[in-house]
Amino acid sequence: RSLGLHGNGSHQKILTLLIPLHPLLHRIRKHGTMLSKLDLRTGVIMLSALVLGLMWAGYNLQLAGGARNDTTLRPLIWVVFGCPFALALGWVLARRHEAALAAFCCFCLYFFTFFVAQRGESLWLSSSEAAASGHQLHFQLVLALHAVGGLGLIFWRTREVSYGTNAA
Repeated sequence: RSLGLHGNGSHQKILTLLIPLHPLLHRIRKHGTMLSKLDLRTGVIMLSALVLGLMWAGYNLQLAGGARNDTTLRPLIWVVFGCPFALALGWVLARRHEAALAAFCCFCLYFFTFFVAQRGESLWLSSSEAAASGHQLHFQLVLALHAVGGLGLIFWRTREVSYGTNAA
């Protein structure tokens, strides 16, 4: 009563506010919510793998520090390889029948990230500044691109409900 919902015409006011939403509400009721059309099992497995890969790559970037020599080569390889590799493993774990698609997409994520990150670094830093910093911006851009690209792949595969051999 204190909100003014009881009384003359209050129900009519609420209905007039909801009438413009009627087509949207009808469409949701008819086709189901988007959440009901998501393959949450695949999304959780792939997201977990992506997060683990990003954590592993970030750890290796911290381990390498700013130095670039033979002792930091292995950690730097894991910086660029760890996230796509972990995402591919998570994807295959979630959907074995999409192993070829996972390998292709994650290889493309791995391969093209080099070029995009290098272009980004060259736009923001001169070559002498980049060399002096040990190309730190390049490797940070690699992590950011892997995160964005990985989230895009996860969203794409989660929206398509799987009916394959190992679907939930």
